[in-house]
Amino acid sequence: MKRSLGAVVIGCVALSAGCAAQPARDASPVQNLIAAPAPAGSHSSDSASTVTTTPPPPANIPFDDRVIARINGQPVTMGELMKPLLEAHGLQILTGLVQLDLLKQEARADHAPVSPEDVRHEREMALGKMFKDADAKEQDQLDEAEQKGQTADAEKLRAQISSDREGLLTQYLENQHFSRAEFDLKMEINAYLRKKAERLLTGKITDAMVEKEFNVEYGETRDVRYIQLANMQQVAEARQRLKTEDFGDVAASYSGDARTGNSKLKGMLSGISLQTPGLPKTFKEMAFSVELGQVSETLNLEGHYFILKPEKKYPPKAVKFDKIKDSLRKSMFDRLVQSLMEQLSSNVGQEVVQKLQIEDPILKKQYEQFMSRQQSEIRDRAKMNEQFKKEREAHSLTTQPAATEPAAADSATSAPAATAPASAAPAPAAPAARP
Repeated sequence: MKRSLGAVVIGCVALSAGCAAQPARDASPVQNLIAAPAPAGSHSSDSASTVTTTPPPPANIPFDDRVIARINGQPVTMGELMKPLLEAHGLQILTGLVQLDLLKQEARADHAPVSPEDVRHEREMALGKMFKDADAKEQDQLDEAEQKGQTADAEKLRAQISSDREGLLTQYLENQHFSRAEFDLKMEINAYLRKKAERLLTGKITDAMVEKEFNVEYGETRDVRYIQLANMQQVAEARQRLKTEDFGDVAASYSGDARTGNSKLKGMLSGISLQTPGLPKTFKEMAFSVELGQVSETLNLEGHYFILKPEKKYPPKAVKFDKIKDSLRKSMFDRLVQSLMEQLSSNVGQEVVQKLQIEDPILKKQYEQFMSRQQSEIRDRAKMNEQFKKEREAHSLTTQPAATEPAAADSATSAPAATAPASAAPAPAAPAARP
């Protein structure tokens, strides 16, 4: 697995290192030995054998004035170091620390502590997701060794996988200009979010939910026709033609998709399921939510407009529900935990916005600039939505089913690696997370 990392995409909370003064450290054993008086009976022959030490700085020296280095005898102070650090990363680090502190407060109130083992487990899961393709071969070898009871080989493979992942993580963080301290803080935040999400969801997945999941994973497939259109004017024209013409004929004349928009296929997609790759999730969901023979609402996907008509469905695959229901329940639980973690993260981020009071002038200026940008983005999205509505009305579509707009990070800015919950009055949240 010794290879270049390449492009790794991961979607995560602003992190931080803190700026509080550190307590004075005790002198090291070597320093104690040097500073101690010579034992009785020992002799110091001359000045060349005399060791001198630099007296420690006064205890009351201001933090910013502490000398941390010298160049050509000139001091470099802590204040000189901290100013560019705050300007570069201060706001993200501060909001990350504040979010972690809020989560710790909640955990203490709920009597649900997060242990170092929880944080370690979160880190391992994150690395496994980030680099699962890179160490797939070694992971297969590990699984085989465990199945055969080859304990020594399995331990060596685990150590190799762990070492390789750490190397890949180093490459990734360097490429993203992201420190290990920030990454570790993100892992701690995620550990608290996961602990809370798991606690809230435990016992909430019913047998009926698992059976529904079974129908999604192993259930029916459908033949669906669709029309792809370039703008709302074409949508209006196509819907008018559908009142008197066959859906397939209209699809053949309008669709811009070369795979299906022709006289032979007439917009047909055969045997698609909710798991079919290469199709947008919202497209598949609409294909399975509309009754057979009915024409769907207009679906807007990144500026392309679609009208769907499911025509035929096929029964589920021959898989025994009882044999896989436990694994389905676990996969559902894991997926719902991840979704709830994102929601909880968004909630915490918005709580930071409401409660955080910044006193440092550098950080306060960054925060005001961030909030101004978020408010501007919210206004821009509102204008786009209004324009979309006016375009529909201009083409007499107010009596037709409303076009479904693509799911976005909504009008609220999510907290680190989170999706903001729907709300009537969108509110900005804490600065977006890295990585």
